[in-house]
Amino acid sequence: MEAGGFDSVQALFIALGMIGAEIYTSNYHKAGQLFWDKPGSGYGFPVAPTLRDLLIGDDTKFV
Repeated sequence: MEAGGFDSVQALFIALGMIGAEIYTSNYHKAGQLFWDKPGSGYGFPVAPTLRDLLIGDDTKFV
């Protein structure tokens, strides 16, 4: 995949959102096999508003 934007900051934000979308829609997340620091704490990547119902742990606090 590719991410682009008007400037480098926008491109970075879009890329991070794409990573978050990939993680939260992955089969590993659905199966509970994916975690960062500890199981169920979230991953720390932003997601689009349409995916916010999938957020878990600390990620739900920073919506």
